Amino acid sequence: MRYRDFFPLGIASGNAFCNRTEETSLLTENIKNGKHTLLIATRRYGKSSLAMRAIHLSGLPFVETDFYMASSEKIIETYILNGVVELIGKSLGSIDKLVASIKKYVKSLKPKINISTDHFQLELQSDNESDPASNVKEALLLLEKLLAEKDKQAVFLMDEFQNVGSIAQGSGIEAAIRHVAQKTKYLTIIFSGRNRKMLQTMFEDENRPLYKLCWKLALKRISAEHYYAHIQKAAKQTWKATLNEDSISKILTLTEKHPYYLNKLCDRIWSFHEKHAPSLTEINKAWESILDEERSDAIKEISLLSSGQKNVLLQIAKEPSSQLTSKQTLLEMQMTGSSVMTALDGLEEKDVIERDGEKYQIINPVVKYYALKGSGNG
Repeated sequence: MRYRDFFPLGIASGNAFCNRTEETSLLTENIKNGKHTLLIATRRYGKSSLAMRAIHLSGLPFVETDFYMASSEKIIETYILNGVVELIGKSLGSIDKLVASIKKYVKSLKPKINISTDHFQLELQSDNESDPASNVKEALLLLEKLLAEKDKQAVFLMDEFQNVGSIAQGSGIEAAIRHVAQKTKYLTIIFSGRNRKMLQTMFEDENRPLYKLCWKLALKRISAEHYYAHIQKAAKQTWKATLNEDSISKILTLTEKHPYYLNKLCDRIWSFHEKHAPSLTEINKAWESILDEERSDAIKEISLLSSGQKNVLLQIAKEPSSQLTSKQTLLEMQMTGSSVMTALDGLEEKDVIERDGEKYQIINPVVKYYALKGSGNG
């Protein structure tokens, strides 16, 4: 394994996958046992890596549908129908042998079999005027019934699922998915997304169709001890020696154990120091280059915040554990308790901060750096 493969900026697999052993075990067992799971993590926290690893360990065929670009219920319907078709092909094999069953199970949808010189290709078509929710329900039920006929299991990964909730708004497609999901024995669905507020509303509000439908798995940052072991493994392979504790501590402190930025910093360090371990000064220099690269994105993210949100963001940057609604803090920020709570809700909604117990923290360490720097505290 190449040393740089320990610190990927995309999907982490194999030896690049750091810890997450409990989460992996739980998700793998859920998949094998047909238990639907809601996987929540902010951007660049590794939820896709975890999902792919668990699915791989399950050994089951899967399809991934990303709703990031969805803008209407009709487009959501198209994505799901295409996912169903792909998963039928992956899990059940030759389409031509399934034609009779497919026609038996569908009513509103129009199955179309395209015959090329090499293979049969299935399409599920719907009328423009037809109800997307009904079509989604029929397509997912078709998949479940076909899997049942062949006694096969399969996995449907629905990523950026909060967009479905934003568009469907608690009815229609959400209700259709629940109707099928609560009956399935062969199809397992993994709902994945990054907007915690929206996903929690979708799955924890008793007035929403998906209420208490599945297990919830919320990813937090990987612990220092596991990162320590992971970094030392790469160090031994590269320099035939361990990295001193001060250097590892510096890496963890600068990146605040944010998965993406820790990998980016380590990738930078390993790239420029192939023959010898870096000094603390060289680690700082590598981090400064990343801060410079990310400056425009961080400043843009901060500039889009309201004045109240900027105020609260700065307070969290200075004192993550502070009592944000205490009398002294409110006086310092010149805000009311209700305006602070509104700002916190907005920052969580925008995925700028996260809550860990009673403490709020800024998710992106680069945003934190520029928030402090812009106020003269950096």
